[in-house]
Amino acid sequence: MSIAVQFPDGSVREVPGQLRQVDDPADGPPSFEQIPLNCDSRWHFYRKGRIWRARPRHGHVATFRQPEEAWWESLAVLRDDADDEAGHDGPGRWESAA
Repeated sequence: MSIAVQFPDGSVREVPGQLRQVDDPADGPPSFEQIPLNCDSRWHFYRKGRIWRARPRHGHVATFRQPEEAWWESLAVLRDDADDEAGHDGPGRWESAA
C-alpha cells in the first residue's frame, strides 16, 4: 500500500505505507489509519494537519562493520578448522551410527 506525501519542492509522491491501529476501544472494532513508512534514508515523514509531508533527514548513515572474529570462533569446538587442529581427517564424532 502506498500513501501520498508532499515533498518540499511541492510535488506529491506515493511512498510505501502501512496500516497502524489508532485506538483500541473496549466496545467495538478498533480504528486504523494509513501512515507512511519511515524507511527512506533521505526523507523523514511527518503529519501536518491531514497532510503527510517529507523533510530531509539530518545526520549520516553509517554502515556496520563485521568484527574481526565472530563470537563463536573463540570456542575451539565451534571453529571451522577445529578438526584440522585435532588431527581428524573426516567427519569424526558426528558420524552416523547407522
